[in-house]
Amino acid sequence: MSNCMQIDVHKEGPLLILTLNGRYDISKIHNFETIYRQHLEDNPKIIALNLRDLKYIDSSGIGSLVRCMNLALKNNIEFICYDINENVESIFKIAKLDQFISILTHDEFKQKYIKKQ
Repeated sequence: MSNCMQIDVHKEGPLLILTLNGRYDISKIHNFETIYRQHLEDNPKIIALNLRDLKYIDSSGIGSLVRCMNLALKNNIEFICYDINENVESIFKIAKLDQFISILTHDEFKQKYIKKQ
């Protein structure tokens, strides 16, 4: 099993999408938070994490997402997660993240945030 996590960054106007692919554990936090903070400097209005291909997240990864959400809120940036697979969604529910992080399906995200072409 691959132990890496790939982070793809896509900007669409005021929207910043970070797509996480792989496993998010303690060994990935520094790299992810560095990338996240660099993109915060661009002052996006919305930060969206696409978690469709995130296979696993541990407690340190959850803590990192909470820090990132708090940083976004402190900077008046909307923070959402979308297109979460079942494994990660169940971890979010156990950790009660679904109670304070906005979680959308792929279709809900597209309908609300992606401009009609």
